[in-house]
Amino acid sequence: MFRSVLFIQYAVILAISFVSGVVCFQIFSLDKSMKLIEYIDPRVLDLTDISIWNTILPLAAWVVLVLFFATHPFLHVLAKFIVAVKITFFGFSSVFLLTQQESLITYSVWWFPFQLIYCFLLFILCSVNSTKKIGTTRKNLFSQKLFVTIIITLTIICVGEIFAISYIL
Repeated sequence: MFRSVLFIQYAVILAISFVSGVVCFQIFSLDKSMKLIEYIDPRVLDLTDISIWNTILPLAAWVVLVLFFATHPFLHVLAKFIVAVKITFFGFSSVFLLTQQESLITYSVWWFPFQLIYCFLLFILCSVNSTKKIGTTRKNLFSQKLFVTIIITLTIICVGEIFAISYIL
């Protein structure tokens, strides 16, 4: 029961945040949109000069930020908010890519599938730390197995993304 409620919660956050990104793109002017995209993930603007670090660093920044808030005893609620911000940028950049004439293949092969998987994995990363009531006290439990599994999965997906950018596009 708890897992299905959590899945519904994550699906609602995903849908609302993605649509919010679409709405934000409609509100911003194109030059301001490009500045924001260049600041957060410049690969969206130009896929020709991408190094491995341009792929790893934005992902690592999101992971570290989510992990920081997910493991903090008082700020763990903000971890889902950080993922929602990531999904909003995902929607924002998706509209940018779809409005470009020649980038439909880029969007369907690279941007959409990889960013969607990253967002799901970041949601799972939010639950790496949990509290358990033992007697009269609460104890924070860090799930090392889940953390290692998520990191390995993120690494595999990141390698797949680098391959897609380098050889498919």
